[in-house]
Amino acid sequence: MGFSFDVGPAARAVAGAAAVAMTAALFCIPTAARADEVSITVEVTPTGSQRYIEPCTGTETWGVAAGRESPNFDKGNYQVCNYPSSSVAFNPWANGLGTEYNSTAQDHVIEQSHGEWFPHKMQSLCPYWVTTGPNRSAGISQIVQTYQVKLIYKYPDGKIQVADTTQATYSGNMSVTWSPGCWTR
Repeated sequence: MGFSFDVGPAARAVAGAAAVAMTAALFCIPTAARADEVSITVEVTPTGSQRYIEPCTGTETWGVAAGRESPNFDKGNYQVCNYPSSSVAFNPWANGLGTEYNSTAQDHVIEQSHGEWFPHKMQSLCPYWVTTGPNRSAGISQIVQTYQVKLIYKYPDGKIQVADTTQATYSGNMSVTWSPGCWTR
């Protein structure tokens, strides 16, 4: 047994308007603000590669020269160069807009250079003898790859704007040489 009843023309009009409103709510049309949203990308372009040798700035002395109060006194008589296995560095961004994108840019630089995602802390040890003492200097040999980094705004209307630029370097393939030379480990 079914029921049917006529709700009348006024009720049908209200029900029809509600259906149209419901349909409009289900199929949202982007607002003007959303249509103007900018997509932001970071572009990294290789610009060169060269081998450099720089002095080791993270040096220390172990053993007799370190002094009895040093925790490294009992480790043996060594000159030590502490250095990272790789690193990424950025020049300042031209307009200051790109700084918050350094992490993304760093990932792109590492990917482009086929570099290490997680650098290691490295040490090169050079023994010294008590009669001569610590008398060597350490140099870090590394391959430095340079990159042009751009912060790019892409607008929905197709307009592309380079909003900021900087230079980045990836240093890798590091090794330490001592002068005068010594047996290292």
